[in-house]
Amino acid sequence: MEDTAAFLIRDDRSVPVPEAFAGASEESRTAAEGAMRAAAAFCFASGELTGYPRQISSLGPAPGGVYVAAPTGVPVEEVHTQGAKPGHTERLLPDPALLSRPGETQAEGFATALPAGFGETGNGLPSPETLAAVRATVTPEVLRAHVARISGVEPLVPGEPLKIRSRDAGHADNGLVVDALVRHFQELGLVVRRHAFRWRGRRLFNVEAEHRVEGADSAVLITGHLDSTAESGHFVDANGDPRPYDPSVDPAPGADDDGSGTAAVMAAAECLHALVAEGRAPTRHVRIVLFNAEEQALVGSKRYARAAAAADDRIAGVFQMDMIAGLQDGSPPAVEIHAGSSVPGPVVAASDVLGDLVARTVPVIASGFEIQQLTGAGDPALGRGDHASFHARGWAAIAVSENLFGPDGGPATGTRQYHTPGDTLLDEDHDSQYAATIACSVTATALTFAGL
Repeated sequence: MEDTAAFLIRDDRSVPVPEAFAGASEESRTAAEGAMRAAAAFCFASGELTGYPRQISSLGPAPGGVYVAAPTGVPVEEVHTQGAKPGHTERLLPDPALLSRPGETQAEGFATALPAGFGETGNGLPSPETLAAVRATVTPEVLRAHVARISGVEPLVPGEPLKIRSRDAGHADNGLVVDALVRHFQELGLVVRRHAFRWRGRRLFNVEAEHRVEGADSAVLITGHLDSTAESGHFVDANGDPRPYDPSVDPAPGADDDGSGTAAVMAAAECLHALVAEGRAPTRHVRIVLFNAEEQALVGSKRYARAAAAADDRIAGVFQMDMIAGLQDGSPPAVEIHAGSSVPGPVVAASDVLGDLVARTVPVIASGFEIQQLTGAGDPALGRGDHASFHARGWAAIAVSENLFGPDGGPATGTRQYHTPGDTLLDEDHDSQYAATIACSVTATALTFAGL
């Protein structure tokens, strides 16, 4: 068992650089800001984790925050700084593939070649047949029904009484949701696997469902994360006094984060099933993957990507959907397409290709959407989502979401119930029609990229 774990803790608060650096070089100012941000992040985390027998140790400044070492059992991933954005904590795992990046050669080839499927249409868009199939299966009603079951509004299994309370990795209901997802994908005729890993003494599972194609050169992944958290909620004890969030008992419905993405992935699998039933066949393997323990610092996707690299897997591209249903009333609909990678080389261009394909598809699905393509070092989701676990090993990947970070630093229009018990299907910011547009766009692009 691991005695110590390493984390990157990002601090999204502004850091005022002292006036003494006003005339300094940009390099000096950047270094000063990095050191101050690292110190602020470490001090905050240390203060939040008082009471544990062993404390965390600073390993120095990190991109946007600080690297820390923590003894086993210290819940670093539960530390939330004020105004924390998604993916503010990342667990670091040892992996030789982080040095060799086996996916780079694949990414380079897939970025320079015409993406499979898009050459058939002549306009770089999914075919009318694929678009029609997606529109028929990935609907607001379908997404809402899936979210209702996995967020506790309706019974998890139709006809049975059980309604789940949480999908938190620390809650018993997490395993029940995994079981339900496995059954759902099996009913669609997919080859289903549970990918086991351990976290804090618990045995957790990623869920993978695959349609294999004989002679395929690679796989296309459509992904989301199945777990939830309500760590930022306000809880009280029997006396009405504030108490910490207890993941083993407290509600964490996660209807948007990431019930919306999970529902979209489930609907994408149903669309794939419908297309295959019509006699159509992709030219690449199509993998539906739902990662666990994303809220515990991307643990599930890191474990999955590490195993894929060790198995010399060939992955053409990863299409991740994380939080796609949050839209504040009266806000113009916007979609964020995150392709930014901290890994230089072919993965950058290949991820941009995936982002471009989705950006071209969105207007075909619905008009009036603001499309925010975020790439390069300025992508605010850099390293913050499950797609980053694939970037680190050289594979092309994007994350598609609601307006989480705000355009050019402007106000975000996504859910206001991030990581709270209020993230429910009935929340005023949860918009199934909006989610369906994003889910359709990603599904149509990913399936076309797979050759359908």
